Amino acid sequence: MSARRAAMLPSMVLALALAGCSSAASPSAGAMVVTGAWARTSMGTEMAGAAYMTITNETGRADALISVATDAAANPEIHQTTEDASGMMGMHPVERLDIPAGGTVTLEPGGFHIMLINLTGELVAGSTIELTLTFEQAGEVTVSAEVRAS
Repeated sequence: MSARRAAMLPSMVLALALAGCSSAASPSAGAMVVTGAWARTSMGTEMAGAAYMTITNETGRADALISVATDAAANPEIHQTTEDASGMMGMHPVERLDIPAGGTVTLEPGGFHIMLINLTGELVAGSTIELTLTFEQAGEVTVSAEVRAS
């Protein structure tokens, strides 16, 4: 190898490395970011619990939360609280929670939330539970949710 080619080698390696980094920085290389996850305490295992969080879609494409799994409940479901024409509040499961590209969806009391049906143990303040969120495009994201009194 000539001295000139040897001197160019580090520059070529750097150029290839930078080229690889540029695709990693594209909008589609982001993630589903979950913050502020928490769960409400329960009164034993007879009652259902609920979990809340904020989900931000940094993937660059629309996605949807399609299921939740946790050891804390036998039947976790995505739910929404709604009000009917007479002002009566109710909760019902939803098949999916759409999260637009670049958008944020907040799961909170009185709105969308994760219903923890058939608890496997009491949700005690100060403890944590693990939730595995499955997104249609981004796959699974596991988060820890602190159990709080409210």
